[in-house]
Amino acid sequence: MTAVLAVVGTALALPGPSPAMAATATAAGAAAGPYVIEAESMSLTNFATDTVNHTWNGTTVDNVTYVRGASGQASTARTTFSGTAGTYDLITRYNGMTENGATYKITVNSDAVDSWGTSRRHGRDHTDPVNIDTRTSSKVPLKPGDVIELTATSTGEVPRIDRITIQEHVGAPTSTLSIKSPNTALNDGFTWGKNRALTMTFYPGNPMMGHEPEWWRLKNASHPTVEPGYWGAYTNRESYYNRDISHQSDGAHAVGLDAETFHMMKTFAADADDPGQNGWPLWAHSSYGAMYYIDGTGFRELPSPFNLMTKAYKQYQWTGDPAWLNDPDLSKFYDSTMGTFLTGHEVTWNDANPAAEQPVSRKQPGEYTATFFEFPNENLVSAADSLGYQYQSMLAYSAMLKAKGDNAGSTTWAERAKRVRAHFENNWWDSANNRYVRGKDAAGTGYSSWGHEASFLMMLTGLGDHGPRTDSYLDFIAANDNDLNVEATSYLPEMFYQYNRSAEGWAWLKKLMADRNTYPEISFLAVSSTIDGMMGVQPDAPNDKVATVSRLTSETPWVEIDHLKVGDNDLKLQHTGTTASKLTNNSGGTVNWEAQFYGSHGTITVNGTPYAAQTKSLYGKTVSYVTVPVTAGAAVNATAGTPTGDTIAPTAPTGLAASGATSDSVELAWTASDDNVGVTGYNVYRGTTLIGTTTGATTRFTATGLSPWTPYTFTVKAVDAAGNVSGASNAVTASTGGDGRQVDLSSLTWSSARSDFGSVTKDKSVGGGPIRLNGTTYAKGIGTHANSTITYALNGGYTRFQSDLGVDDEVTSNATVKFEVWGDGTKLYESPAPMTPTTATTSIDLDVTGVTTLTLKVTDAGDGINSDHADWAGAKLITRPQTRTALSDLNWTGTPAIGWGTVRKDKSVDGNTIKLNGTTYTKGIGTHANSTITYALNGGYTRFQSDLGVDDEVTSNATVKFEVWGDGTKLYESPAPMTPTTATTSIDLNVTGVTTLTLKVTDAGDGINSDHADWAGATLLT
Repeated sequence: MTAVLAVVGTALALPGPSPAMAATATAAGAAAGPYVIEAESMSLTNFATDTVNHTWNGTTVDNVTYVRGASGQASTARTTFSGTAGTYDLITRYNGMTENGATYKITVNSDAVDSWGTSRRHGRDHTDPVNIDTRTSSKVPLKPGDVIELTATSTGEVPRIDRITIQEHVGAPTSTLSIKSPNTALNDGFTWGKNRALTMTFYPGNPMMGHEPEWWRLKNASHPTVEPGYWGAYTNRESYYNRDISHQSDGAHAVGLDAETFHMMKTFAADADDPGQNGWPLWAHSSYGAMYYIDGTGFRELPSPFNLMTKAYKQYQWTGDPAWLNDPDLSKFYDSTMGTFLTGHEVTWNDANPAAEQPVSRKQPGEYTATFFEFPNENLVSAADSLGYQYQSMLAYSAMLKAKGDNAGSTTWAERAKRVRAHFENNWWDSANNRYVRGKDAAGTGYSSWGHEASFLMMLTGLGDHGPRTDSYLDFIAANDNDLNVEATSYLPEMFYQYNRSAEGWAWLKKLMADRNTYPEISFLAVSSTIDGMMGVQPDAPNDKVATVSRLTSETPWVEIDHLKVGDNDLKLQHTGTTASKLTNNSGGTVNWEAQFYGSHGTITVNGTPYAAQTKSLYGKTVSYVTVPVTAGAAVNATAGTPTGDTIAPTAPTGLAASGATSDSVELAWTASDDNVGVTGYNVYRGTTLIGTTTGATTRFTATGLSPWTPYTFTVKAVDAAGNVSGASNAVTASTGGDGRQVDLSSLTWSSARSDFGSVTKDKSVGGGPIRLNGTTYAKGIGTHANSTITYALNGGYTRFQSDLGVDDEVTSNATVKFEVWGDGTKLYESPAPMTPTTATTSIDLDVTGVTTLTLKVTDAGDGINSDHADWAGAKLITRPQTRTALSDLNWTGTPAIGWGTVRKDKSVDGNTIKLNGTTYTKGIGTHANSTITYALNGGYTRFQSDLGVDDEVTSNATVKFEVWGDGTKLYESPAPMTPTTATTSIDLNVTGVTTLTLKVTDAGDGINSDHADWAGATLLT
């Protein structure tokens, strides 16, 4: 295997190494790769080599030596990994054009890692670079000596493999941004949007990448590597479009993708002065930064340069980063857009005589559309949405000039922007139809019929009178907005929220969140429409300021957004209804908070002190506000009107589960509730009876004083400081035990069962009716017939066998039977006399301690089997008495293995009290990845119970997985890596008969940094 040092950040198939590169990398001892394995250097079975000169328009773009599989057969390529141990992405570069024409499987040490089939591609044959594809197999643990095997099976075409690149697993970026509310649809939709947006980035090893661009990357040598960015196009197009990125940029900032947004917008800005662009950015770029081969220059939609400029300034408001103003490419783009671009689109200014102006930009010959609606019925040369974005960009330019110290220029552009809005109001209102005109053709004819984006985006830009015309036009939009495509729909929540039409904003946002369309814009807008729209966040980072206004509805009584970045500040914002807000400055300098509330309020109360409120108009709606400084670490509450106190109940607890039942107790645990102020405790109910409470964040309770062998149903309710009580949690039913657990014989599987008549039957008589002896009906038991033998494997797990015996009431004469019970070949019981239909029921209670095989027999008492219907009625087994033993009270076998520190009893690995998500444990095992702890159980226990998680003594970096093994068989593995923010996991495993119990904690494949793990409250039950 040859190791080569590849370009940092490249996630796709890499150029093949030259001998010199390979030698240099080997000599330098490159650690953690990337490692490139040329397929022809692997150990091959049923493969031949095949060198292909890939050309494009007659020019060589790549010369590849493939290994070529055999037609209709399986072929294998094998190598031994000799790099640094770690977690890697394996990127296979191969060639194919027929859907599932060849299938591939990768194994490591014979364990399957990934499998896939070829996809449909459209090259002419295998020599066409269009048919080059890649496959990323993510997060594969490798260590020196591991055997990597790639199997290719031909099912319709000959497989061809170029190489496997092994690069360190990076994974998608992460974000601390979070949401809390009592609205599950909102919480889940927001979190989905955040996580999906992060997976849309062009990060190294992204498995979505590498399927499309190889052929056009090869023909453009000026862009050899993936550049910072994220998807802004259909997911089968590895690219970003300027309209999409502009719209996604607010959400991108919220999840921490500022560097990516800056690079993409700068790239678009730099296009504008390229030959032939005439101030236009390209419509689309590939992930490599080159012009995207689909739609690259073909789409010139007039709103796009203005929209790009407006959103670039919004990023300055979010971040306060002066690069958004002063970067040469961006600054030049702003100046040219407000200068030559406007004049090239027939805009003229006359500041001395505004009546002589022509302020509306117009589509020029050869340009695609005047509007973002790509399929207009009319040949529009000007459109309201384009004019709206022009208006917004002029306001942005005015603010930029002011920030640069050009106050005169700032004033000029601010006044021009006002005149643009006035021109729209005076010249774009269709009084006959009582609505705004969405576009005009070359003759000046206006159109006000429904026209998709052209009809509503002007409202998003703030055009309109912000009064009765705007209100009626929003009604017109609401009456026609159901036929929009998904991209157009993604603008609706923010537009309706902007005008405080919160019910409509939430209805559309909820739909986007529920539908979860794969179009990338949707995930970013699920985030930004919550923050900008619902939460009304208005950033002004350059001035250390943020304004907020609540737009909640009754479906969402309160919302909290945490770790929202505005400039250098990390903020937490909570709205309760529409009259109470709280801002916490988690970190950063002092931020000035403009706490806004819709309506006219004489006072706003700040941390208990009333202040006179100011008022202003926000898109035509009156807001009252105060401005208050919030220092680092401080939290400020603001309430409009007369404070009414907290009247909002916590959310209902979830995930209530019962475990550890004894003869008189049951342990309960649940997932914590959320509250707009804070949960102070929980009430625990048995049925409708309050049986106890917990305080603070404690989410565990032991119900005591219970009766043996009895089912109980429990629920939990959360309580806050104001006495508000949540709804009930899910109900959970648990049964207590006794001097051992009671098991119905009919719930077990027999080893064998035979009868001379009919069939041995569970919970029914042999005749198929209810089991019934002398008028008493039994829900459980075994119905049989003489002569019968039924055998059970008890394996020493029980102490008593109990049953009622007799002839079933379904026969009234002729029957004579005797019952026998045998344990391991020894007769434990025999009926003292034959039983008939008139014989009283016999009850038996036999000692079966240590019995391995239990045999139940019914004989015909020597007179034949006529009518011998017999019942083992209510038959049950009693387990050994149950006891609980803390694992930390036992000695482990040998010396535990641990990757850092020392395994500790009843303490964390750092020697602190064991603590998971705020809950402390007096017993348990504290350890650290990678660790292995072994105990000799010798078959003496039936259950292993424990809570699992990362100890609270670490708050970041840790990722662990837990494993439980019994006699070499894996009994449990964490379904996903656990981090400091993962909810505590409770396990309850069957360890009956287990001789050796092994507990493992692994590093989840990303190294052991901070991997403090706890087996909290670990317990064994007999």
